[in-house]
Amino acid sequence: MLRTRLSDALKTAMKGKDAPTVSTLRLIMAALKDRDIAARGKGNKDDIPEEEILGLLQSMIKQRRDSIALYEKAAAWSWPSKRPRKSPSLRSTCPNR
Repeated sequence: MLRTRLSDALKTAMKGKDAPTVSTLRLIMAALKDRDIAARGKGNKDDIPEEEILGLLQSMIKQRRDSIALYEKAAAWSWPSKRPRKSPSLRSTCPNR
């Protein structure tokens, strides 16, 4: 269900030419595929479960928050100007808990 929502959101963002959202959702989908491949190596023939997808999204959100905080602390916003925009896109795909 969550995987389908992410895929549908990616298609919608691509049709709407929303580049930051497309970039974020592609990043999420790549991480999901990576986890699926790692799970297959451990003998799991199915995709990773919803709980693991939620955990992946939450860890990605945390990573972005930490990165933003570090850049703000160092006042080093010269090149990662697009980075703060990704966190809201990630949060919108992650259901509230």
